[in-house]
Amino acid sequence: MDEEKNRKEGRHKVVDSRGIWCPPTPLTDLFNAWREAKIGDLIELRATEPSIEKDVRDWAAKSGNRLVICSQEKGFVRIVVRITRKGRRILEESAYKKSLSDPDQTKETPKAKLQLVTLGDFPLGLRTLQPGWRWSVDMKPMAGTALCETRHMGFVLSGRMAFEMDDGTKLEVTEGVAFDVFPGHDAWTVGSEPVVFLDLIGAVQAAKG
Repeated sequence: MDEEKNRKEGRHKVVDSRGIWCPPTPLTDLFNAWREAKIGDLIELRATEPSIEKDVRDWAAKSGNRLVICSQEKGFVRIVVRITRKGRRILEESAYKKSLSDPDQTKETPKAKLQLVTLGDFPLGLRTLQPGWRWSVDMKPMAGTALCETRHMGFVLSGRMAFEMDDGTKLEVTEGVAFDVFPGHDAWTVGSEPVVFLDLIGAVQAAKG
């Protein structure tokens, strides 16, 4: 009943994040909709990422918003969240902090981990890649594309990694180096040490305008 009423009043937003794996993640899409929502609005997230149900439940518990529906549909998960007074108030705080050791979302894929927090309008990720990780081996089967089609801006905290663009251009980065790599690339770790870097997801979104 509430869903139908909210739809008629334009207060039921559907966010379709099916097929998304690299940042912006489905949870980031949910954050964007949350910032625009009013108290009582419903946000419906559709996603195929395996961990999304746990991620949204954890986020709802931290943010104070209410999980209304979580159902397995044909080929995707459907999640409906109601924005609460507490959830809206958190967005309007003038100063706050978050720890990457207690992130809004932790996404684990083969040989890799992403710890994601959202600060205001700015999603920020801490990405850890284990030795031997390579996008075309470990991520390609899930992404379903020949190369990574996400732009990545980052700052390397430790380790070394390399990129190769679809035009043959190669780039290697190491500790203390900032980088900007456009869609259409392969990437891999270099050497025996894990690679840890800040993934500036919000900067990529801002660059898109």
